[in-house]
Amino acid sequence: MAWRSMRFALAAIVGSAVVWSAEHPNYVGTPVLAKTGTEVLRFSGIRFAQAPVGDWRWRPPRPADPSTDGPIDATRWPPACMQDEGNVEWYEGVAAAFGQPAEVAPSRPDTAEDCLFLNVWTPAIDGQLPVMVWIHGGANVNGWSYEPNYRGRELAAMGAVVVSIQYRLGVFGFLAHPSLSAESPNASSGNYGILDQIEALRWIRSNIHRFGGDPGNVTVFGESAGAGDIAYLLLSPLARGLFHRAISQSGGWPADQRRTLADNEAQGVDFLRRAETADIDELRRLPAEALLAAAKEHFKRDYDDPPVDGWLLPAPPADLLARKAFEPRPVILGFNADEMLMYVGKPTPESWRQALAKLPNAALVDGLLGEVPIPQRLDELESATQFTCPSIALANGFATRGAPTYVYRFDRIRAGGHGIGAYHGAEIPYVFDTHDAWLPTDAIDRDLTRRMMGYWQSFAATGDPNHDDASVWPRWNDDARRVLALADGIRSEEFDDRLCSVLASH
Repeated sequence: MAWRSMRFALAAIVGSAVVWSAEHPNYVGTPVLAKTGTEVLRFSGIRFAQAPVGDWRWRPPRPADPSTDGPIDATRWPPACMQDEGNVEWYEGVAAAFGQPAEVAPSRPDTAEDCLFLNVWTPAIDGQLPVMVWIHGGANVNGWSYEPNYRGRELAAMGAVVVSIQYRLGVFGFLAHPSLSAESPNASSGNYGILDQIEALRWIRSNIHRFGGDPGNVTVFGESAGAGDIAYLLLSPLARGLFHRAISQSGGWPADQRRTLADNEAQGVDFLRRAETADIDELRRLPAEALLAAAKEHFKRDYDDPPVDGWLLPAPPADLLARKAFEPRPVILGFNADEMLMYVGKPTPESWRQALAKLPNAALVDGLLGEVPIPQRLDELESATQFTCPSIALANGFATRGAPTYVYRFDRIRAGGHGIGAYHGAEIPYVFDTHDAWLPTDAIDRDLTRRMMGYWQSFAATGDPNHDDASVWPRWNDDARRVLALADGIRSEEFDDRLCSVLASH
C-alpha cells in the first residue's frame, strides 16, 4: 500500500481492522510505514491501569476498567509521568558532545499523575507474534515510553508486537513510609513503579492477542533504570508467569542492592519532616506539581530502587541468586564499554586519589588502571562498579540456575571527535533502528543495527539470539565466560574479569 493511500486507511481501521469482538472496546490506531515498506499499526496511549491519583496515590495500581464503550482513540501519545527535565538534559549533553545545539534534543511532553498507559506497534493484528515489552530508563525519576529512540515501528516490521510502557517515577513511584506500609496488606511501600510494570504485564497477558501478539511468548527489554527494574522483575515472585525472556541493557547494579524497607521508610520520614508535612494524608492532597517540587528539594535518595520488603523482593537479589530462589528464564545481559565517560567531566589526579580513597583495595585497583588516562581510568572504575561487574554477577547467578544466559559488551564508537566513547545509552538506536538525524551514522552503524536487531528479534522469538552464521554468540557458563563484543566487527571473546575480581576481593 502506498503511503498516500495508507494515510486514508484510518477510517477503515475503525470499521474493521481493530474491531475484534463485541465484548471488548475498539481501538483506533495510526498506520505507519517502516523503512522496509512494511505496514505497521501503532496504538498509542492505551490505559492499562486506573489513575493513581488522590487517595490512590502511593497504592498498588488498579487494573483498567474494561467496560468502556465505543472506540478508544489510540492515535495520540499519552502524557508522561510526573518528572523534571532530566532525560531532556541527557539528550542535550549527548548532542553537545557531537557539536549539536540543544534544540535537536526532544522536548519533554506534557506530564500528569494519571500516566499509566502503554503503546503497541504491530504488523499483523491477526497474528501470533512474539511480544517485546520495552521498559524505559531515566534513573526511575525521568523518561517516557515514546522517546524518539524508543519507537517500535522498525522492530515490529521485522515480525514482533512491540509494546512500550510507563510507570510512576521518583517520589510518586518509590516513596516508602511507615504509614504507607501500615496501610498495605503486604506491609510494604516504596515499590509502586515496579508494581505498575507488573500491572502492565498483566494487561499484556490478557489483551495482547488482540493485537497479534502471543501472550505465551513475551520478552521484556530495557535500558539503564528499565534494565535494573527488569532484574527485580526476574527475581520477584510477583512477576512469575508474566514474561518468558528478558534483555537487560546496562542495568546490573541490583545485584548489589541490599536497601531494606526500613531504610527507605526512614528516608520517607525524613522527607515529610523536611517538607514540613504532617502526614501522608496531607501529602496525598498536595497537587502533583507541588509534590514534584517538594521532592526535588527535600527527597534525597541515592537511587530510586525498590526496597527489600519481603514481598516484591523476598530477600536481597544476591541472596535470591545464591539460593536459586527465582524462576529461570533466558536472559541477555550487557553493558557498554564507556558507560560513565560522559559523566566524569575534566578530572584531575586529585579526582583519582579521591576515588581510590573510597576503596578498601585501592592499591590493586591503581595497579590495574593507573597507567590509563585519568578520564578513562575513572570511567572504567565507575562503569565496572555500577554496570559491568554486577551484570556479570547476575549472569553467573542466572546461568548457575540453568537459565540460558548471554552477555554482550557494546563497543561501537560513532565517528567524530565527541570524546564520550561507547557511552551510556549509545546502543539504543541500534536496537530500534532509530538513529537521530544529527548523529553520524555510516555503513558500519547500519550493518551493526541490522545485526543487533536480528539478535534481539531472534532471542524474543526463540530464546536464542543467534540468527546467522557470521558470529556465534555463546551461552555464558562456568566453562565459557565469553561476551559478544558489538563493534565494527562482531566477535566473541573471553571476559577479562581482573577488575571485577579485585573489586570483589575486599
